[in-house]
Amino acid sequence: MSKKRKALMVLGVLVVAAIPAYFWLFTESSVPDTGEYRIDLGAIRVLADSLPGEKPTELRVEEIASMTVPSTGIIAGSGWGDATLTFYAYQLVYPDHVAMIDTGMDKKTADDTSAKGFNVEGFARITKALAVADPIVVTHEHYDHLGGVATQPDLVSMMPRLKLTKEQLAVPGKMDPIVFPAEALKGYAPLEYEGLKAIAPGVVLIKAAGHTPGSQLVYVKRADGTEYLFLGDVAWHLRNVTEVRTRARVVTMLLGEDRGGVLLQVKELHRVAEAEKGLVVIPGHDKPHVESLIARGVLKPQFQ
Repeated sequence: MSKKRKALMVLGVLVVAAIPAYFWLFTESSVPDTGEYRIDLGAIRVLADSLPGEKPTELRVEEIASMTVPSTGIIAGSGWGDATLTFYAYQLVYPDHVAMIDTGMDKKTADDTSAKGFNVEGFARITKALAVADPIVVTHEHYDHLGGVATQPDLVSMMPRLKLTKEQLAVPGKMDPIVFPAEALKGYAPLEYEGLKAIAPGVVLIKAAGHTPGSQLVYVKRADGTEYLFLGDVAWHLRNVTEVRTRARVVTMLLGEDRGGVLLQVKELHRVAEAEKGLVVIPGHDKPHVESLIARGVLKPQFQ
């Protein structure tokens, strides 16, 4: 056999082997056959009404920055065209105070992680809100959700209002490149709960470990009855929910997440979204969807 023919045969074997590898790493997104994740909206609604006091009257959003990634990195199998991850923080406006869900990140962290278009004025409004918001919760412990508060110079004074869970603090490396100040955690008692936890009038936390150990959904019921479900990074874009597809496996591997757990959560979110058409579902980083919610009036731009 000639060297040329041998080389062609080797190349052919490599190509054949590469096809399933490519599918597995960049395209496949099958929900596991075993396991279950359930969202009991009935129980959540009871808890949302269980704490005394008025519910929030409006929800506001601040856009912090954005990052361009291949589409398949967000939705497996969706191609190699550019797609955008946009970073947000949310404010709940009560009649007499404000609360926050996710806090974005500061400019240094944005620069260090190659995020673009940092919103200086928006982050200034976030900083002012953090000074008074109660409670402050994050959907999970990644830098783009926790970094806005973790880098505040007066963080120690904010800690009683910052409701981090035990799981969100359990693996500090998940916050990279954020390093949570040791002095802020001195004597801090993290939130511990199983399943569901009401933390404010109209606000319920829902355990959703998978993307990170400390991932949680946040349900909000507005005073007029409008219901919201913040997904954090269980779903980056709404298409993850509508198509029941998560990000490419290679991204899962880089993030160190529980892929099967996330897919079961996405499947359940799809079921809930189909059954509850009035529920306002908010994925972690979907700018077109957020802009559509602003256009509908269910979110308002810029913090109060």
